[in-house]
Amino acid sequence: MPSWRARGAVPHLLFGAVIFGTWEAYGRLGDSLLVPPVSAILAALYDLTLSGQLPSALLESATLLAAGLSAALVIGFVFGVITGRSKVMHRTLSPFFNALFVTPTVALVPLVLIWFGFEFQGRVIVVFLAAVVAVLISVHAGIRDAPPDLVDVARSFGVDSEIGLLRHVLLRAAVPLIMSGIRLAVGRAVVGMAVAEVYLRLGGIGALISGYGAVFRTDYLFASILPLPIMGIGLAALVARIERRFQSWRTYASEASE
Repeated sequence: MPSWRARGAVPHLLFGAVIFGTWEAYGRLGDSLLVPPVSAILAALYDLTLSGQLPSALLESATLLAAGLSAALVIGFVFGVITGRSKVMHRTLSPFFNALFVTPTVALVPLVLIWFGFEFQGRVIVVFLAAVVAVLISVHAGIRDAPPDLVDVARSFGVDSEIGLLRHVLLRAAVPLIMSGIRLAVGRAVVGMAVAEVYLRLGGIGALISGYGAVFRTDYLFASILPLPIMGIGLAALVARIERRFQSWRTYASEASE
């Protein structure tokens, strides 16, 4: 007897079959230059993998993403805590962080590259800027929105140090907002990575996208784009798994807010 999980997957499989079947038929019957059939995209994907172009580009993009996102998580967390606990820092820096958050990453790319160069360092900073503010704002908001009653209770039990309050009260209460910010930062980091690589055409997945787009090889273009959503979905799944490990902290935060 099929499990409930298997039954739940059936609608998704049917929907996917309809979408890709329609795509394949349109690609074969219509203009394959504009919309290549799925079979042609898979053949291009196989060729890119076999030739080593795709694995090499993936490794370069993954290294860039890991460096920029890791720096964004660490620095965003630290500054989020600092601005969340300091009223002066909150009033002084919040407008600048909000302005950076709403500024499109692509608008910052030329300036970043002029300042830091066109090599790996400049591209890492593009990814960093795309992701860091989402982490910073979420940590900042989570810390500031912690129920004051919890802080008072903790102090009445002898938790007077700032580190103690952060560890036992503030960070636990901020977990839902922090995890939401990390999810947002992951998506923004992938976008920042793609923007930096497409803009520069020096390497990675973005260079493949730019190169094949310039010569109208749409089958290879789609095959080059495909790893980006897969990368994003994989990172989102990783974040969800980490979030489940903090489920007790989420429960704590929900009960504390009631």
